[in-house]
Amino acid sequence: MPDETTADDSIRVFGLEDDEDRSLFRRANDFAYGRESVKIEVLQARVAGFLEAMQAVIDKAPEPQKGFALDQIQVAVEISAKGHLSLLGTGGELAGKGGLTFTFKRKT
Repeated sequence: MPDETTADDSIRVFGLEDDEDRSLFRRANDFAYGRESVKIEVLQARVAGFLEAMQAVIDKAPEPQKGFALDQIQVAVEISAKGHLSLLGTGGELAGKGGLTFTFKRKT
């Protein structure tokens, strides 16, 4: 039976509550988690915007010259309870708890 609080055009997201002060000095236990309904169109737009931005960054990666070459880039992304996407930095402790992982492979 579908959840009556979620419309067909929404998706339920469990993630970190949006917080402007995500200090490096906060412990994992200090973060608040929540569950919210996010409109599918909103999440689609945010994912598309994130992927466009990442594509602009990746397009600047140098072409292989000789020796080893960059073949793929893997990016871990956190989704907040309100559907905002954030790139996970070094450590990525939250990546194991959920989110999205995008793998960009160089075209041959």
